[in-house]
Amino acid sequence: MPANLRGSVQHFYHFMFGYVLPFLEHASALRDTHRFLVRDCGPLNHLLAELDGFRLQVISAHTLLSGLVGVNEEVGKTPRMIVPGFDSPRAYARDRLLRIRRVVQDLYGERIAAAAASHPATASDRLVLVVDRAPPSPFYRSAASEVRTAGAERRSVPNMAEVHAAIAARHDTLLVRLEGCSLFEQIHLFSRAWRVVGQHGAGLAHMIWARPDAGLVEILPAENGPSVLPPVRLVHFQRLCAVLGLAWNPVMQAGHHAPVDPTDILAALG
Repeated sequence: MPANLRGSVQHFYHFMFGYVLPFLEHASALRDTHRFLVRDCGPLNHLLAELDGFRLQVISAHTLLSGLVGVNEEVGKTPRMIVPGFDSPRAYARDRLLRIRRVVQDLYGERIAAAAASHPATASDRLVLVVDRAPPSPFYRSAASEVRTAGAERRSVPNMAEVHAAIAARHDTLLVRLEGCSLFEQIHLFSRAWRVVGQHGAGLAHMIWARPDAGLVEILPAENGPSVLPPVRLVHFQRLCAVLGLAWNPVMQAGHHAPVDPTDILAALG
């Protein structure tokens, strides 16, 4: 049972850093001999299904949690393992992040490399990956959602196509919506990018796969109108880049859905 530190594993950041990656880190050595019960992660269950080699059974969060804390004798006979997540900037540890990178590469290196066939632009050594946010699944408006709203409904950059066009005039670039990519495509894209441009959001957790000379240009929305200072609470990916030794440059955004000046993005790319 991976134990995420906060938030909901129905949302990607907590799903990856609080659930899936801790699971792979600790359970990879057992995958040939054990069957695993994992909790229902809503719209992200399809990413669990990509973890071939593991015998996974998805069950409700209530059932899984009651099995951990309940006193039913049958349930009590099930081997249980509590795995700490790292879905908080204070929990990032370089050695652990690098170890998880190696585990994922050992398990799925061939599948990650095969994703290059779907994204020929990643052959460039100076690729600027531009990440746009898609509208959320209807699930996040339903009673089943543990935390309402997601994706572009929560934050967006309305002129991201304009930003991408400005970058394309100077650099090799690729505009993507991660929601349309498989897990291994997402890992491949971030592992190949020289720079990543994206608004603060869960998908930037994939900077964990970035190459040593990569950097992130993070668009940070101000909470209460224009600001020249990054919001203190939005440090997730600044901290991730610092721990991994990656470049990080913020570009301030006047609000959660305000346009961004492309010249600011170009200046931040370096």
